[in-house]
Amino acid sequence: MVLTDEERKAKKNAYQQSPEYKAKAKEIRDRPENKAKWKAYQQSPEVKAKNKAYRIKQSARIKAKRDSPEEMAKRKEYDSRPEVKARIKARKQSPEYKAKQKEYQSRPEIIAKVKEYQLRPEVKAKVKATRDRPENKAKAKARSQRPEVKAKTKEYSQRPEVKARAKAKRDSPEGQVKAKEDRIKQSARIKAYHSRPDIKAKEKQRKSEPAYQKWLEEFRAEEIQNRFIMLQQYSKNLSNSDIPCCNCCGQNNHLDFLAIDHIAGRRTMDSEPELKKLGYSSKLIGRDLVDWIITNNFPKGFQVLCDNCNFSKGMKKNNNECPMKGKPH
Repeated sequence: MVLTDEERKAKKNAYQQSPEYKAKAKEIRDRPENKAKWKAYQQSPEVKAKNKAYRIKQSARIKAKRDSPEEMAKRKEYDSRPEVKARIKARKQSPEYKAKQKEYQSRPEIIAKVKEYQLRPEVKAKVKATRDRPENKAKAKARSQRPEVKAKTKEYSQRPEVKARAKAKRDSPEGQVKAKEDRIKQSARIKAYHSRPDIKAKEKQRKSEPAYQKWLEEFRAEEIQNRFIMLQQYSKNLSNSDIPCCNCCGQNNHLDFLAIDHIAGRRTMDSEPELKKLGYSSKLIGRDLVDWIITNNFPKGFQVLCDNCNFSKGMKKNNNECPMKGKPH
């Protein structure tokens, strides 16, 4: 009896699926000489090229199928089912999944890969476009205002390791360059904002209101009062005088002729431990410095000098001393 091609194929297929055939094929495949031969075949350049071409073709075929509208709609419909959502959420909340994710994300090659991806211009542009959408901005703002999010953010930023990491990043050469660039950008943004005609008109209108004028008067009066208190206290401590006066020449004619002086030098005092504990910085000037001095109960390291003594003391050739110190002048 002659078999047709279909019958012959079916018979061959049935034979190949039998346990005896599978056991025999496995025994032949597992022989050392056959394993070595197969390995050598797989390592040959032409087979590698053929396999690579097949993988690329297969990948493109799978991607085309996955990205087709029908497949995407199908997947979207499946993912939106409540039971599927619940199942995915439960799986992601499991300790095993979290541990696995953490281990995967902490691999150096994955960190490098993610970083490289995030630095791509097209990815940056896409992220920015998504973030700048009005609905996303509103959503982010609403989320950041939640008490639990605020508490979590505050707790995270107060961790010693996070503080140390932020400081190291800030103090690195790259961090300082970036900070400088950010300051320039911020300054340009502020300047551009305040130069807008509508903002100028708004500011002019605000400054002409009686409430603003009243606030400005109170602000200036408080500023003058605080400056007087500071000068009087240091004059009392160092010059034994209730009237604010220069600690070098005794000048006390007018408050406008007097200034607060950093005895060791403004920048030098950045490294003094006692002042550092109190939060001193050489960047503190004007009203900020006055408020800081009063808040910290008039710390040591400052004195009252007249403008002449203060200016001459600050000259390099005078070595941080008034040239008329101890002499009548």
